[in-house]
Amino acid sequence: MIEAAVRLAAQGHYHQFRKRDRAARTPAIPGVPLPEDHIPYITHLMGTMTILARLGAPDAVLAAAALHDYLEDVPDPDGAQRILEITGEEVLELVMAVTEDKRPGRSRGETWELRKQEQIADIESMTRDAVLIKGADVLHNLLSLDFDLREAADPELVWNRFNAPREQQLWYFSAILDAIRRRLGEHQLTLEMAEVLRRLRA
Repeated sequence: MIEAAVRLAAQGHYHQFRKRDRAARTPAIPGVPLPEDHIPYITHLMGTMTILARLGAPDAVLAAAALHDYLEDVPDPDGAQRILEITGEEVLELVMAVTEDKRPGRSRGETWELRKQEQIADIESMTRDAVLIKGADVLHNLLSLDFDLREAADPELVWNRFNAPREQQLWYFSAILDAIRRRLGEHQLTLEMAEVLRRLRA
């Protein structure tokens, strides 16, 4: 199940990169290692899955973590059916539970606050396994952001990659941590999220 999920994730996200300064503008050259600023999106999916594996999550949760952005970001009209066929109903339900409505046709900056508010509210009714996936997703984003800020010559260039300014980003991370903490309590995941968020605020 995990092998099938990772293969589908790698195939679907193969052309996508993490938010970096020039990754979206500079095409990759076949056969040549990617430049430092090209971070394949699959690294986020593997990072999310690895966090959950470290916490002892079951296989279905790990498979869903690998596919947690597939329905949002991969232009595959048969994506839900494909996930169902290769991993089963439990994985599909988890992926759907953490899938954000990106409002196609509207800019991501325009809908940013609405989408984040929906994510925070949705945590209240998610299953515990879905909350774990969402928490690991956010924790990996926090860790990646922390890493980039520590490596950057100018931290403002890092914050400027996003669809909302620094203070709004920090508000979102804090609010979603609070929502996840209400569901999981003082879980290892929430403790780690709080520690990275503390570093980002420093």
